[in-house]
Amino acid sequence: MKTPPIVSRQEWEAARQQLLVKEKELTRARDALAAERRRMPWLAVEKKYEFAGPEGKANLLDLFDGRRQLIVYRAFFEPGVSGWPDHGGRPGRPPRPSERP
Repeated sequence: MKTPPIVSRQEWEAARQQLLVKEKELTRARDALAAERRRMPWLAVEKKYEFAGPEGKANLLDLFDGRRQLIVYRAFFEPGVSGWPDHGGRPGRPPRPSERP
């Protein structure tokens, strides 16, 4: 593996400043794209979805339970795997201390 050269502190600082300019440009572009995404028009959900909730069948509105927003986690499992992983019920999140055995 070819490693970067070892340089003086001044050369390193100059390189870091050049990279920082690019990083800030990327951040501004990503923020602008996110703002554009938030301004996208909405689409009415007209399909009658039915979910298995903790109290039986639930429709989409029932899932909100009086809240303004709903976060939906979506996970894909390899063939032969079913159910949620055993880490607090949400993919990608380690268990909280209170959830650990």
